[in-house]
This record gives sequence, structure tokens and C-alpha cells, in this order.
Amino acid sequence: MTLPRDERLSARGHGNGGVAACSLPIAAAMRLPLCVLPLLVVAGCGHSAHSHPVARPAEPRPVSIEVEVYDPYTNLVWENVSVRVVESYQEWSGCTCVSPWLDWFLTDASGRVFLDEYVLADAEVGFLEDGSGRAILDPYRDDDEAVVLLEIDAVGFVPVYVEVTLRWDQPDVLVEVPFF
Repeated sequence: MTLPRDERLSARGHGNGGVAACSLPIAAAMRLPLCVLPLLVVAGCGHSAHSHPVARPAEPRPVSIEVEVYDPYTNLVWENVSVRVVESYQEWSGCTCVSPWLDWFLTDASGRVFLDEYVLADAEVGFLEDGSGRAILDPYRDDDEAVVLLEIDAVGFVPVYVEVTLRWDQPDVLVEVPFF
């Protein structure tokens, strides 16, 4: 004797809750989420407020040098001491560029002079420049370093030459120069 299909499923313990015992509309409703699932996965690939940070390419950085001139015996600073950019070795070009200018900058009452990115660009010692005319260093391995030679001088003293290394990861440097 053969049992009807629904009774066979009940005899096996499946009952009427199984998919095989479902009518056509319910089976179709079960397949619908399977069709929608790829769409939900694709929609979830977008950005949200909790998305992970994405590394942006590093930006070029403007460079500057602050020079402090002091007397090593008294530890007092020197005012009105002249400082100038003589030349610079640029890693990006492999060139040592001598400044065509004799621009001198005097230290202030705190014994300091600040050579900002515009002064370094105006010295024409081979720095890359951005659209604003600022001296910059690129983050790339062969473009991220420069060595600037400074001359420190005052009337009645022997000039002192100092090399200052600028790097992309340290673009602003304070140099303390003993002067006697």
C-alpha cells in the first residue's frame, strides 16, 4: 500500500513544515531571499560611517629652518648676526645648487632667524616648489631629503658654516649654532 506524499513525510518525522511539503507560493517565497542576497552583499560594500580608514598617498611638505646663534661660553644668544643660504644638495635631482643671491637675514633679540619655505624657495637652491612658490620635499624615497649649507657671520668674527639636513618626515628644523 502506498501512502500519499504528505503522509510519507509525516511518517518520516518531517511533518508539514518541510520545504518539500510546502505549496508552490511558499517555495517561491523561500527562493526570493536567495535572489536578493547578492544584492544585499553588493550594497554592503559601500562606505558607511564605520568604514575602515583608507591610506591616502602622502602629500609633499613645505620645509623651513630656524637658526639660533649663541655664545657657547656664556650661553647667551647673539643678536644681529647674519645668516644666509649658501647652497643645497637636493636628493631628487642629485645636484648641489649654489644660491645666486647674497641675501642675509639678521638674528633677532632671541638670537633666532626663521628661514621659511618662501625664503628657501627664493634662494634658488634647487628645491621643488608647489603652486604657491613654497620649497617642498616629496614623500617618495628619492625625493625626500635635502642638505642646506648655511653661513653664519658677523663683523669681527670668522664665518661659520653649518649643514642642515631636511627630510620629508622632519621638514621643520631648529638648528642651534655656537658662535664665538
